[in-house]
Amino acid sequence: MPPHVLIVDDEPALNELFVIGLNKYGFKTEGVLGGQECLDLLSTHYRPDIILLDMMMEPMDGWETLNRLKRIEELKNIPVIMQTGKNLTYREAEQFSYCIEDYIMKPVTPKRCIDHITSALEKVKSIEEIINHGLRAGLPEEKIRKFARLYRTIEVARKLLIILEERYGNHNPAEENDTYGPDEYSEFLRRLEREYDELQKEIGTMSGLKPLVKSSP
Repeated sequence: MPPHVLIVDDEPALNELFVIGLNKYGFKTEGVLGGQECLDLLSTHYRPDIILLDMMMEPMDGWETLNRLKRIEELKNIPVIMQTGKNLTYREAEQFSYCIEDYIMKPVTPKRCIDHITSALEKVKSIEEIINHGLRAGLPEEKIRKFARLYRTIEVARKLLIILEERYGNHNPAEENDTYGPDEYSEFLRRLEREYDELQKEIGTMSGLKPLVKSSP
């Protein structure tokens, strides 16, 4: 069965382009014109394998749509890829790291999105395998789910760091009254890695579970 992709973008032409384009490449794709339409569709029990969510929409933007999704128990685990032409700040990158699978800068074509979608779905599958392996080994569910969340968040945070470094270098793009920049984000990532390493050691007696991410040098 082909992966089901939901496109959320309030520009009708772009929405249609992605629906037609991704269907052409073998996905089963639906499109909605905004955040509220997205939530309304999901309330009908439609469950895509992944959502491509535009950031700059009106009246409900992508960030608000994402926050609402993540507050609904039966929807919060649907993987989300953000798409936007908006410049990302270091503070926003930290917030996004916890709740998305990837972040694509516009302009982008449906063909260029294929690798992002495939990679995100493979990562979701890997996380499910981590959880199932840990549960079968008798690990406490809380610990193994935390381990999986850290793995996922670190992977996303590292991708966002590459985007930020390519765009800004060592410059902080935030407003003058916001001191959160490259150093603070790097410390955030190191903190996640330390927590991951500590938990990995704690559950290291579980047979067959090897570290899935390595700490930054």
